Amino acid sequence: MTDQQSARPRVLVADPIAAEGAEILRSFAEVDERAGLGAEGLIAAIPEYDGLVVRSETKVTAAAIDAGAKLRIIARAGVGVDNIDVEAATRRGIVVVNSPTGNIVAAAEHTVALLLALARRIPIANEALRQGRWERAKFVGAEVRGKTLGIIGLGKVGSEVARRTGEGGLGMRLLAHDPYANPDNALMLNAELVSLDELLEQSDFVTLHTVLNSGTRGLISVGELARMKPTARIINCARGGVVDEEALLDALKEGRLAGAALDVFTKEPPYDDATLAELIARPDVVVTPHLGASTEEAQVSVAVDVAEQMRDVFQGGAPRSAVNAPLILPETLRQLEPWMALVEKLGRIYTQLHPGALKRVEFSVAGEIAQFDTRPLTTALIKGLLEPISEARVNLVNAQVVAREWGLEVTESRSTTHEQYTNLVAVRVSPDGDGQEAAETEDHMLAATFAWGEERLVRVDRYLTDIVPRGHLLLARNLDRPGMVGKVGAILGDAGVNIAHMDVGPVAVGAATGRTRQPGGEALMALSLDEAVPEDALVRIRHTDGIMDVRSVDL
Repeated sequence: MTDQQSARPRVLVADPIAAEGAEILRSFAEVDERAGLGAEGLIAAIPEYDGLVVRSETKVTAAAIDAGAKLRIIARAGVGVDNIDVEAATRRGIVVVNSPTGNIVAAAEHTVALLLALARRIPIANEALRQGRWERAKFVGAEVRGKTLGIIGLGKVGSEVARRTGEGGLGMRLLAHDPYANPDNALMLNAELVSLDELLEQSDFVTLHTVLNSGTRGLISVGELARMKPTARIINCARGGVVDEEALLDALKEGRLAGAALDVFTKEPPYDDATLAELIARPDVVVTPHLGASTEEAQVSVAVDVAEQMRDVFQGGAPRSAVNAPLILPETLRQLEPWMALVEKLGRIYTQLHPGALKRVEFSVAGEIAQFDTRPLTTALIKGLLEPISEARVNLVNAQVVAREWGLEVTESRSTTHEQYTNLVAVRVSPDGDGQEAAETEDHMLAATFAWGEERLVRVDRYLTDIVPRGHLLLARNLDRPGMVGKVGAILGDAGVNIAHMDVGPVAVGAATGRTRQPGGEALMALSLDEAVPEDALVRIRHTDGIMDVRSVDL
């Protein structure tokens, strides 16, 4: 393997995906397709990989995530991520992405197919005919035209179902229940938004299109089924567990429900569960083995979607469908990327200048960049402050989690104007403690901007400065008198350290931002160096007459 190949990320595809998606993955990564690993096999294999692709079969547990020391991204080639421990991934700073739109049409069409199969009793009639029985009178069905369809969850799939079943489709009356639904969207779909109880009481058919979480698990259970008409039928193409399957079985056995169609189950495959086995065997139940997204077109679409998102992440971009990261528009990231690098440097500079516990940090953004979503800048600051002193990888995914774990509170302020700079980012850390001691302790402050296309550090604590924060910095507080720069320069010259850039900054007076100075007072000598300063040279500088303090910063 060449050096270039070895630098490529490694991606494990743990469930089969469409060849088109695998081809995109191979364009930027070394790809291993290893289906059927199981829980222990995944834990054993994952430490070698930077990325993981799964569908619904593989369960990505906290143990597997913790074993993935190199993991940067987990991709679910589909909609739901209930088979991935997203919380564990978030703590580790691992991006979780899915494909929320790739199989929408497939899922909606399968819902309609099950609705019609249930209404017209197609599966059982098909089976009877195959067995040599011509029983037309036994399999009289029901028309859906003019009937009421209750749609629980009017998101993307639910909306597509509405389009296919309403006025312009099957001619059904549509009710919908979704606390997050846009009323305008419901109006365009000719769906009446109602309470869950109203929907259940009035509907002839009920179809579910919700995610599975603590709020929706068992959403349709004993009480909800009791509200439905005995002639009503229920369809679940969403997630196993949204419908209480034991309560559903009881309702069917007792004649309180006319039928059900299920594509998903709490346990898949469902054969070793007595309740599910009995449900599957019933003539009034239509079942399919989680086929909602199983069309050739959908499989290609979701595989290509998540493969492209993986490529974006590994190439430094942002995924378009991250489950556990804030949505940041690509154009926003492009505008903020140079500022993110600068803000991260501010954090790293602060940690090296002022080692110790961090509790409260004020981060301010002023100027034109304040009009953007500045969350990436806050993330960059947390990364710069904490990564040098922790083992945590900090990114947009877990920045706030890591900050909370360290007891760090970051407050942000924004202003679209600044009296001196077009743009300025600043970090201020107030001293801990109460009373006179805290009152007499000055805040620590760093501020930076861009000038002539270059990063510039323009404030260090009490001092105004103008230095390029690059490579190695030497920051020395000294008496502002002749010969100080020469003394430090001579020591650095003896040590073979070249000065790339230097500045002597005065103490900032009050709120003034101009570079005023008082000869004979204090100043900050800021040097940008091509090499790190050897320890013996630092000791010599520290003991030089007129030097009050010296700090070395490596960027």
